[in-house]
Amino acid sequence: MKNRVLAIHDLSGFGNTSLMAIIPLFYKYGLEVCALPSALLSSNTCYDGYRLLETDAFMKDCLRHWQEMKMEYCAIYSGFLGNPAQVDTVLEAINSFSSEKTLVLVDPVMADDGKLYSCYDDSMILAMRRLIAQANIITPNYTEACFLSGHSFKNDAGHVDFERICGRLHDFGAREIIITGAPGLKDGCKIIYSAASASSIQSFECRYLPCFFTGTGDIFSALMLIYTLRGIERSGAIIKAADFIYDAIRYSMTRARDGRAGVLLQELLQNTGE
Repeated sequence: MKNRVLAIHDLSGFGNTSLMAIIPLFYKYGLEVCALPSALLSSNTCYDGYRLLETDAFMKDCLRHWQEMKMEYCAIYSGFLGNPAQVDTVLEAINSFSSEKTLVLVDPVMADDGKLYSCYDDSMILAMRRLIAQANIITPNYTEACFLSGHSFKNDAGHVDFERICGRLHDFGAREIIITGAPGLKDGCKIIYSAASASSIQSFECRYLPCFFTGTGDIFSALMLIYTLRGIERSGAIIKAADFIYDAIRYSMTRARDGRAGVLLQELLQNTGE
């Protein structure tokens, strides 16, 4: 239990995203992974013609089996979910397997670039609000934070906007909020951090590269869970994770990596201290 993580996310046969990205990171840091796939895909959804198998019933069967096995986890990580009903399944997992010492991190994967993903509607937003209330840490991107908080998406959002967004998310029960991809200076981006126990939010400017690599949000969230379990102070963990993402993208660009496949994680984990 001390080093075991329950990781709930989709599994793509090809591409360094979701479970394919976070499992190697967890292993790198000595964490045993118990994987609960929320969907099975032939490749990630960046590729046309991908095949998808829904796993709703299988997820529930897995939970029943693990309850029979009396499994215990030091952390529960939730990423992409296929539909609102799967939110209830994750809530069941949290209720069954978490204690006061269990770290629960929810990455509410729903949207980007101001739009919900095509597989979702407003019912997913309502369901996800129930899930973030049970998390120690949530890691939405800016678009997801807007949808969850009911705040308008603005390309020029400022400090007051983020205070309102975070305030609303705290009202829903979120304890710690880390918003990635927030509008920054000179077409860059920043990360916003807010804790319910603090009087103000923090903002971290990020180095920015004008390119697309899928799966980087999954990697960032996994690193935040890892660094939290290792006792790294929150602001230091945010900076460390953001630097890894920047270096991963830069390295992958130099190797002419197709961004649809995600960063070259296997080479990065061999060649860096991560």
